[in-house]
Amino acid sequence: MVATLQKLQPPRAMRWVTRWRWITAGLLIVAFGTGFYFKHWALRYVLAPIVLGFCYWAYTVARHRGRIVGEGAEGEAMVAKVLDGMTMDARVLHSVQFESGERARELDHLLITNNVMFVIETKYLRGRIAGEVLDREWTLHKRARKTRSRYKRGFYNPLKQVATQIYHLRSHLEKNLPPRWAQECSQIWIQGVVVFAHPQGDASAVVNHEHGVVDLANLPQYLANYRPPSRAHRLSYGLRREIARVLTGQ
Repeated sequence: MVATLQKLQPPRAMRWVTRWRWITAGLLIVAFGTGFYFKHWALRYVLAPIVLGFCYWAYTVARHRGRIVGEGAEGEAMVAKVLDGMTMDARVLHSVQFESGERARELDHLLITNNVMFVIETKYLRGRIAGEVLDREWTLHKRARKTRSRYKRGFYNPLKQVATQIYHLRSHLEKNLPPRWAQECSQIWIQGVVVFAHPQGDASAVVNHEHGVVDLANLPQYLANYRPPSRAHRLSYGLRREIARVLTGQ
């Protein structure tokens, strides 16, 4: 069975949602305070409505970001459930956060096996996804919830996103592991995996097992059957233990 070393946690982006909610509450208090305490008509009937307008804008931002983060967290929870239930000798960490390249980094899931380490990026997108491996952006085709009109939007190629995550993860580990384990870590294989998890999403045009793009239904089979290049070194028990220690602080 997969050993779950770190449970799923709220995504880092939720902090910004919380901040926007506090901003909304603060502006609401200022607006009512302005209308109640100030007697001058200009302050009461001009300034207070302006503050209320900013308050409503902050509320819409918080609601929009909260919906996006909530949907992403739902997708990550679905993938976490699949990973936790797999019958293979591996360790899994969810919501891995670390500092690299002078900024915070976050991995949705990290699966550590005897042969390879998987960096798993979850995408929870409703609609049809199109794109090529080398494209800078992929395209999401979908219908609006209310009007049912068709539209499309681009999003950054998740294969490039996960490749950047792998680069910074390896750099972070080699910097923070003891010299013996850092040298061994430089020789292991880290495979990026992009999982499309939305039940109403159609990723058939971009699913590519050779490059690590899968849907949720085929994720366990892909991970169980994956074989790294022959030049890759196995992960010793000590290295797996040290990686988990560096990333979890335990």
